[in-house]
Amino acid sequence: MNLELSRRRSSPGLTVSSPDTPVISHQLANGLRIRVAPMLHTRSATLALCFGTGSRYEAAEEQGIAHLVEHMLFKGSARYPTAQSISEAIEGVGGVLNASTDKELTVYWSKVASRHTDLAFDLLSDMVRSPRLDDEELDKEKRVVLEELGLAQDAPGEWVHQLLSETLWPDQPLGREIAGTPETVNSQTPGSIARYIRRTHGLANAVLTVAGNADPDHVIKLAEHRLGDVGEPAPAWVSATNAPESAQVSIQVRPTEQAYLAVGGYALPRNDPDRFALRLANAILGDGMSSRLFLEVREHLGLAYDVSSYVVGFHDAGALVVAAGVDPDQSHEALDAILREIDRLRQGPVPETELRKVKEYIKGRTWLGLEDSYSVANWYGAQALLSREELSPDDALERLEAVT
Repeated sequence: MNLELSRRRSSPGLTVSSPDTPVISHQLANGLRIRVAPMLHTRSATLALCFGTGSRYEAAEEQGIAHLVEHMLFKGSARYPTAQSISEAIEGVGGVLNASTDKELTVYWSKVASRHTDLAFDLLSDMVRSPRLDDEELDKEKRVVLEELGLAQDAPGEWVHQLLSETLWPDQPLGREIAGTPETVNSQTPGSIARYIRRTHGLANAVLTVAGNADPDHVIKLAEHRLGDVGEPAPAWVSATNAPESAQVSIQVRPTEQAYLAVGGYALPRNDPDRFALRLANAILGDGMSSRLFLEVREHLGLAYDVSSYVVGFHDAGALVVAAGVDPDQSHEALDAILREIDRLRQGPVPETELRKVKEYIKGRTWLGLEDSYSVANWYGAQALLSREELSPDDALERLEAVT
């Protein structure tokens, strides 16, 4: 099936975003948004059910429940009553089934050979709409989650980012560990899990994205049949509150060979018009081995094996973060070097040659990342839920190119 045929056959109500981006959009009567991105050169398809929820939508006593719910949906559903039946269904056709929970987004997804799209759809829809929530399975999964939490705490290079989140947004959902605490995880019951699912997993708060070799009309028919029921609207979230303006420091002492640093400051919310300039600034500062931080802190001064920066953006908050692993005896020198590079970026103009380099770097990495159907599905699903406008990769890179 070529693109022109798929457009001519599209049902009434379908819209194609633009001639250059054959992403087909549709919305069911219950509010479920559907995005289909045909990739007809492939023999597979990724299906993703994305919900506008995550750890940010938890009360303090619920901390970790979003992540626990994600785990529990793999433990059995009405038509696939056990974890084994779920895994055998998808692995029996060579497919992949996974999920992720973040602070504002939860995604359940499967990638299969395109001829098994119906099976993947049936499995995903049954998992999210008819989970069993068995009491015994919940007790076992609590232990699994606590093992996962312990593993994260045992990796200081990862845990330092959680400490920074707690420092930037203290005593509020954005700063809390997504996996929760032993106390909050153990306090959850099948009833509390079911209430959370009802509150956050309504189909008006969801986007179904399919990327790969898939027929948009058939996808919509499947959705109308399996995901046509009515659910709760999108839940509310609590506004972020920044820490006091004075510099905040969090230190955790451990007997490790390296010291792990994370230096962060408040940045732009996800939908800020200047987010493309911020992305370029981050790439200049610390994204890649030709970034300023890597060249100065590692290559020139030899103070770190790895040093990098990244940007996080939420509905109403954001941060720019620099992280490094260094010899404890050189931590002060490394921190000084990092702060100098941050200040240099703040104070001086970026040479045109360097700006051109990072623009091409981001363009190339964007297109390489979108070679995979999961990345394409996630691109459109996340935007439909979290962004004020849905941009194709070409549109986003045009905005990036316009930055001076």
